[in-house]
Amino acid sequence: MRKDRWRRLGMSAALPLVVGTAIPAGAETLPAIGADTVLRHGFIYTVDARDSVAQAMAIDEGKIIYVGDDAGVRRFIGRKTEVIDLKGRMVMPGLHEGHIHDISRSDQKTCDLKAEPLTVEQFQSRVGDCLADPELGSKPDDFLQVTNLYMQFLRPAGTTPHKRMLDALGTERPIVVSAAVTGHTILVNQKALDLAGITKDTPDPPAGRINHDKNGEPNGLLEDAAADLVTKLIPPPPPISAKRTVELAALRMRDFSKEGITSFFVPGSDPDTIRTFQQLRKDGGLTARAHFAIFTDVGELRKPKTLYKRLAAIRKELEHPREIPVSVRSWRPGKQKGPRLVAEPGISVDGVKIFLDGIAQYPAQTAAMLKPYLDVKGKPRTGKSARGELYIDGRLLNPVVTELERQGYQAHIHAIGDRAVRTALDAFEAARKANPSLRAHQTIAHAEVVDPADYKRFGTLDVTASMGLQWAKPAPDSTEAVKPYLGKRFDLYEPTEPITRGGGKVSLGSDCCLDPFDEWFGLEVSILREADWGKDFPQYAGKVNALPGLSLPEAIRAVTINGAYQMHQEKVTGSLEPGKLADLVVLNQNITKVPLDDISKTDVLMTMVGGRKVWVDRRFQVQ
Repeated sequence: MRKDRWRRLGMSAALPLVVGTAIPAGAETLPAIGADTVLRHGFIYTVDARDSVAQAMAIDEGKIIYVGDDAGVRRFIGRKTEVIDLKGRMVMPGLHEGHIHDISRSDQKTCDLKAEPLTVEQFQSRVGDCLADPELGSKPDDFLQVTNLYMQFLRPAGTTPHKRMLDALGTERPIVVSAAVTGHTILVNQKALDLAGITKDTPDPPAGRINHDKNGEPNGLLEDAAADLVTKLIPPPPPISAKRTVELAALRMRDFSKEGITSFFVPGSDPDTIRTFQQLRKDGGLTARAHFAIFTDVGELRKPKTLYKRLAAIRKELEHPREIPVSVRSWRPGKQKGPRLVAEPGISVDGVKIFLDGIAQYPAQTAAMLKPYLDVKGKPRTGKSARGELYIDGRLLNPVVTELERQGYQAHIHAIGDRAVRTALDAFEAARKANPSLRAHQTIAHAEVVDPADYKRFGTLDVTASMGLQWAKPAPDSTEAVKPYLGKRFDLYEPTEPITRGGGKVSLGSDCCLDPFDEWFGLEVSILREADWGKDFPQYAGKVNALPGLSLPEAIRAVTINGAYQMHQEKVTGSLEPGKLADLVVLNQNITKVPLDDISKTDVLMTMVGGRKVWVDRRFQVQ
C-alpha cells in the first residue's frame, strides 16, 4: 500500500468542540499551504450537542479543523487546497451501522426467492425450477439451498410452511430453505430430516427448537441451533482463493460507501473473516471503520475460561492498537496507549455476540416473553413453549457478562422478547455493580418487545438498543405474524421512542441483509412508523401501532452519534466538530427540509472517511 494513500494522525490534545472555531496544528503555516480540503456553500448538519448547522468546513490530515461560515473558511484555502462547492447540498456525519452481517459479496449462484409474496404453488414452481438447474446440483445427494423465503408473506395470509410443500416436488435431493427478514428459521424436506436423523423423539438442542405437527412428527421447521443439525451436513462450497475473498469484501465495502456507511459493527464473526478484512486494509480497500464481535454459544458460556482464552488470542492476533483511535480501547482495563486519531479505517475486536432468544414471528415464536403468546383464537397459549425460548438464563449469563466486561469485552446480546430483554438488562446491572468504574457501552440487539418498566433501565445502565429501524412498520412479519399473537402488547412493539424518552440510546442496527439494503428507508420508518405498500396491499396502510416515532433530530442521532457511542468512537466520529475525524456524507437532498416520506429517496453523492473520498456519485461534480 502506498504510504500516502492514508495519512495517520498521531497523538494530540483534545480540541474544543466549538462550531465556527478552528484550532489547526501549525496554524502559522496553514494559510500558505492550505488545508487539504474545504467544503463550502453547504448545509452542514453537525449533530453536535445543539444540532448546529454550518455553511463550511475545513479538513486537514483526515481531521476537521474548522466548522463555521463561508467567510471564516477562506483563510484555510491555500495553494494545495481542494475546494468543493456544495451548492447548498446537505452534509452530515457518515452512517454508523451497529448490527450488520452481510459484509462480503458472494459469487456463488443460489436459488433466491428474493423475499417476494408467493402462493404455495408459486413457491413450489420456483423451487422446482431450481431443482432443474444443473448449476445448483443434480446428484441425488446434492443439497438444494433455497434462500430468502419470506415465510410470513406466503399467500394467503396465515399459510404455515410445512415439509410437505417440499416433499410434494418428488425429489430425492435434500432441500434447505432459509427465511428472509428473520433469518432464524429454516424449512427442510423429509430427506433432509432423515439425513440428520431427526425424528419425533429427537430432543431440542441447546438454543434451538424442532417444530412438530399435531401428530408429533417434525414438520420441517427448525429454529436457531436446531437448524445446525441439518446445515452442518451441507458440503462447503468450492473454495475460492484468498485473493478473491478479499476482492468480494472490497466490493461490499463499495456498497457500504455508496450507502453512506463510515463505521460498522459485525455481530457474531470469526477469525477468518477478520483476517480477510485485515488484508483488505493492507490493500487499501477498507473504506469504513470495522468493529467485530466474536460469536459464542451456550456450550462455550458454560466453560467461559475457554472463551476468555480464545478472545484474548483473537484480539492479540487481529487487533492492532496503532490502527484504531485510542478512545475505542480506553475503557478497557489497563493502560491503553495509541494515537488519538487515525484517519485510515482500522479493525477493532470489541467483544462477543450472545443469543438469548429467537424471534417473535409466527410460527417460530421463539422470542422469550414474560407472558404467553396468544393462539389463533386470542387465548393464552399453554405448554412448554408458550412464552418462547430463553436460551440462556441469568444464572449462566450474569457472571460471564461481568467477567467479560472486567477483561475488556463488550457483550452484544440478541434479545427480542421482553423476558430476554429483562434478562440482558439484569446481566448488565450485575456487571455494573461488580465493575462500577467500567463503561463498556453494552448493547442489546433488536429489543422489539420491552416491558415499560424496563425503558429507563437502558439509560440508567448505559445500554444501547441497536434496532432494525426499518422493522417498525406494518408488514407481513409484523401485522400478520406478530400482532395477532401478542394482543395489546403489540401496542408497545418496536419501542424506539419510549427507550429514547427514558434516557437510553437507540442506534441503527439494520441486520442487513435480511431486508433489502436501504438505510435511508430505515431512517424514514423510524420517524413515520409506516410504509407505502401501494394499492396491492391495503392491509399494510397506516402506522404499525400507536407508539410515536423518533423526531427527525433523534433519528439522525440514532444513525450517527449513537452508533459511534456504541462503538466507543463518539469522541472521534459521529458528529462534525473541530478535532474529530472527517467521516461524512454529502446528500442529494436536504432531509431536514423535504417531506418526511421522501427521506427514503435520499442518495449519497459523496462519502468521505478520514478526509479521503471513498465514494463519489458521477452526478456530483467535485470541484
